[in-house]
Amino acid sequence: MVTGRIPRVIRTPAIVLRHRRLGEADRIVTLLTPGRGKVDVIAKGLLRSKSRMAGHLEPLTLVELVLAHGRSMDVVTQAQTIDAFPAIHSDLDRLSAGMYLLELADRITVEHAEAEGLHDLLHAALVRLARGDGQQVVQRTFELALLEATGFRPELTDCLRCSESVAAEAAWWVPVEGGVLCASCAKTYPEAQPIDATALRVLRAFQSVPYEEAGRIRLTDELAARMEQAMHALMRAVVERDLKSAQFVSAARRARVAGEASEDTETAKDD
Repeated sequence: MVTGRIPRVIRTPAIVLRHRRLGEADRIVTLLTPGRGKVDVIAKGLLRSKSRMAGHLEPLTLVELVLAHGRSMDVVTQAQTIDAFPAIHSDLDRLSAGMYLLELADRITVEHAEAEGLHDLLHAALVRLARGDGQQVVQRTFELALLEATGFRPELTDCLRCSESVAAEAAWWVPVEGGVLCASCAKTYPEAQPIDATALRVLRAFQSVPYEEAGRIRLTDELAARMEQAMHALMRAVVERDLKSAQFVSAARRARVAGEASEDTETAKDD
């Protein structure tokens, strides 16, 4: 009996991360799967008007696929949507946040590398986003959980250099090193910057408590912005490139805050 043989056909759920064109009618689709991690597959004829799979292989979709083993990449033979997350697609803020989560999962994982639990982690974050949970909580807890799962857990409590406990009020932030430094050690790091004490306390809580408990922490717009700035800098350092969706997320949040402030001003005038 032959062991270790690659199955000719497999069935698997997957989250569509992105796709790119291949020739006139085909696409290469990047997936995050429970058992195989991140994989690229070929969807033949996907760009043809009569393709039955076209609507099922868009980014930010949870699908069930049947894949046939190919020489270099597997080929999609069947695709069925499990959840298209319509609530995310219908809201610009949530859509930008969802695309950010996809980009993070894509950039931080290597194709075919061990990625146990990452599919479920991303799926849970998308479900929370779709049901209307606070976007800042969803994004920050996902970032921290993703870093933990991939071996990049940031050090938020002890100094990266001397290992002494660092008070939030005296902490310095060094994204390229992956965490905080005490004031004394920060002197040897020109790139070190002070980090807002309240933002750091909340990030420490997000890193250590269950999601449900994290969701009960109230975030003001100013606090959310400071946390976002710190974590986006950290994620850029980890993936070693700018994250296009992160810039869009920040812009969308600023536009929303500005819009809410304008509405408050108009209401005050009416009163």
